[in-house]
Amino acid sequence: MNGDRPAGAAGALPQKVAVIGAGLMGTGIAVVLAGGLQEVALMSRHQETLDRSRQRAERYLQGLQRHGLLQEDAATVLGRMRFTTSLEDAAAGAGFVEESITEDAAAKRAVYVRLDALVPPPVVLSSNTSALPVAEFARGVRHPERVLISHFIQPAHVVPVLEVVRGAATSQDAVDRTVSLWRALGRLPLLMQRDEPGFLINRLQHALVREAVRLLAEGLATAEDIDAAVQYGLAPRFITAGPLKQRDVNGLAMHVRVATRLWPELDTPDGAAVALAYLQGLVDSGALGLENGRGFYQWAGCDPEDVRQRLDDQLLELTRAALSLRGSV
Repeated sequence: MNGDRPAGAAGALPQKVAVIGAGLMGTGIAVVLAGGLQEVALMSRHQETLDRSRQRAERYLQGLQRHGLLQEDAATVLGRMRFTTSLEDAAAGAGFVEESITEDAAAKRAVYVRLDALVPPPVVLSSNTSALPVAEFARGVRHPERVLISHFIQPAHVVPVLEVVRGAATSQDAVDRTVSLWRALGRLPLLMQRDEPGFLINRLQHALVREAVRLLAEGLATAEDIDAAVQYGLAPRFITAGPLKQRDVNGLAMHVRVATRLWPELDTPDGAAVALAYLQGLVDSGALGLENGRGFYQWAGCDPEDVRQRLDDQLLELTRAALSLRGSV
């Protein structure tokens, strides 16, 4: 999905990049990078993980091609991806590094200390963490000015936006080069000027999800009706205009009257406690969602990869439509 690449940007792109971590997110990010760069080294410690990653990458690329969101043949793009179990091999000659391993600060710190020694500055070391602050995984790095966050949204190969988050020591040069890279690859980088917990998208998303779980926990609506309210009520509107633009269109005077009444009701610790207790109860009972067949919904008998593929196909079509609306209002 790189049709928005600025003219002339390709010459400034690194020839080779490395992605550390070959799970769902790492594979999707590697696909994005391979869509516009000459070589992407994707690293995992385990060969079986790499084998699954290659199959997943092929499926992702075929989906992008099927929906007209890939400028080249899927096999050509896949051919730019190299799979390795060696961090040293992946990092050698890399002009940009994206890390997407487990959400564990100690594990990430160990990787960043090694990367800091293997990859010379000013090459950017970027993390796909969804929750950890930069300082927590960059501790011990000799060149913290080149460490930042590029956080993608699942599925990474489809959703066009990502968050670029600077740490307290991150240089403006590292930010500028990272934003330029993602823009050149047709992505929409959203810049967070401060390392706020949850960044931008997760803060917005979890505010909505917390209230959705509270409504379910207190028996005020079913899971199906809560999801339908978002899927068919909010989501179509948000494709055409975000929440702030919608307030402008609908009128701020009216909005402040509603907000004055409603916001204090939403901003209560009791609501968060009820929602979290309900969610923790599900997990404690063994309900983990799609991966084990039970969560808010029953998934018994479903193939997780088939479910994800079906949702990806739907999202690919919606993404193409949403991108066509950019700048129309």
